[in-house]
Amino acid sequence: MTRKDLKRFVGVCVLGFLASLELSLTGCSGGTVETNVRMPAAERPDVTPVASAEPIRIPGDIAFNYPRFSSGQEGPASRGSAVAAGNAGATCFAESKGDGKAWGAFQLGYAFDHQATKPSHCIVRVRLTAKESATSSPGSATDPAKKPEGSVNLIFFMKDSMGLTIKEESLVTSTLSRGPQSATTQHDFVFDAELQPERGYYVVVSGRAEAVSVDGVESRVDLNVSDMDLEIRWADQPLKAARAATQGP
Repeated sequence: MTRKDLKRFVGVCVLGFLASLELSLTGCSGGTVETNVRMPAAERPDVTPVASAEPIRIPGDIAFNYPRFSSGQEGPASRGSAVAAGNAGATCFAESKGDGKAWGAFQLGYAFDHQATKPSHCIVRVRLTAKESATSSPGSATDPAKKPEGSVNLIFFMKDSMGLTIKEESLVTSTLSRGPQSATTQHDFVFDAELQPERGYYVVVSGRAEAVSVDGVESRVDLNVSDMDLEIRWADQPLKAARAATQGP
């Protein structure tokens, strides 16, 4: 059996376990951003890094290979959506009118296998622009207690194929409880990580928009990510200090 065949066999076994686990947890996450990731080992490209190797730039050199989009709605006048936005972004929205709810979510990133006989140090840089908006209308509601609800969340995370979280960064967190709003933020941060031999890794940006309303009220939330850029480069030793996330108008 070749190494790829072995990876394929192990990947199928792991996927089966994760699928059953995911089914058992369905409905438990509510409006939280999805951080579960999985891709068959045979489909993750092998990377054997050395300090002199060229950085991996996504999508500059290679395309994102981990795009996931999902949406759903309940109620005749509710709608959710999540789609790609060009080759370097994604967008999702949720709108709800009357008694209903909707959501849209995405994961966009890159997965690879670290093929090495010893740990490797990598330096990851993440850049993107996030635009969010939230609007609501009382409609015909006369009961002030009937208020629309909505939330927008965006995070970056890096995980390995064993489920260990190496890095997680909250980029956008807002709710309709703050009232109608619109904002654009730019994010640029760097961190380092130690990769273990013969293990898969995921670097992913995950977003979710969710709206809930009752009779007589309306709500809509939008999230758009653009100019997304991931860079993974290799180093002989860790950074002395990782640069913190920055954001601005």
